[in-house]
Amino acid sequence: MNVEGIMSSRYGDDPFAIRDPEETVSRLERFLTTRLEEAGGRCLVLGMSGGLDSSVTAALCARAVGGRRVLGVSLPEKETKNDRALEDARLVASKFRIRFKIIDITPIVETSRNALDAKMAKGIPWGNVKARLRAMVLYYYANTEHGLVVGTGDKSEIMLGYFTKFGDGACDILPLADLYKTSVRNLARDLGIPERIRVKASSPELWPGQTAEKELGLIYEKLDRILWGLERWMTPEGVVEETGLKLALVKKVRERWLKSEHKRRPPLALKLGYRTAGDDLRLPRLE
Repeated sequence: MNVEGIMSSRYGDDPFAIRDPEETVSRLERFLTTRLEEAGGRCLVLGMSGGLDSSVTAALCARAVGGRRVLGVSLPEKETKNDRALEDARLVASKFRIRFKIIDITPIVETSRNALDAKMAKGIPWGNVKARLRAMVLYYYANTEHGLVVGTGDKSEIMLGYFTKFGDGACDILPLADLYKTSVRNLARDLGIPERIRVKASSPELWPGQTAEKELGLIYEKLDRILWGLERWMTPEGVVEETGLKLALVKKVRERWLKSEHKRRPPLALKLGYRTAGDDLRLPRLE
């Protein structure tokens, strides 16, 4: 039965709804507060692009530790500078009383282009350079402010590997990592994020005209339904039966999920000793 556009009983009425917004926000706030305390940090540092994920993350950080202990950094550069996005980032920072800096990284980008002899570089390789330069700036401020870098990625992007390794994927904590993009939009409404930010097209802004959904080939509402099923180890055929989406499309998303696994893992190490660096050497939470 084709039920495209209608959630089936197996998925429930809406698997992306925030059932208890107050409790969800409270848990996210405790997560941020606890991690900062454990690290002995003074503040939370994040990149603020004016987009959905960074706005929601900024709001959560401010609610958790107070706006004066949050530093939001906007990192425009001439190729992708968007005045409306800067205005949106400033609006969220003002609403939640977050300390806000605008650092034009054009000189850093141009110096890197010259140093790499990459005058004609474009697309993903050059976009990844920009993302990593942004991470460098955020970590500089985290070091000088004795803070933690808060990542803004959501579950949809993480499952799809839609981030730059050591770029926008570089962070100390990820509060939205277990929320699909559709759920983040719902949470944004509960947090009072302005509608124009909630509904805008997501973009890493690594080159002009870039949008996430154009690159991924599918709107997030449909992507999230596929990912929700795959997360529960449903077969592609089972996802098709539940969503009415095309099998080739579901298989394509599944392939991207599996092939991007290396982006979600720490670097692999050969096991030679008792406990190996990586997940094997993680320490339990100490009281």
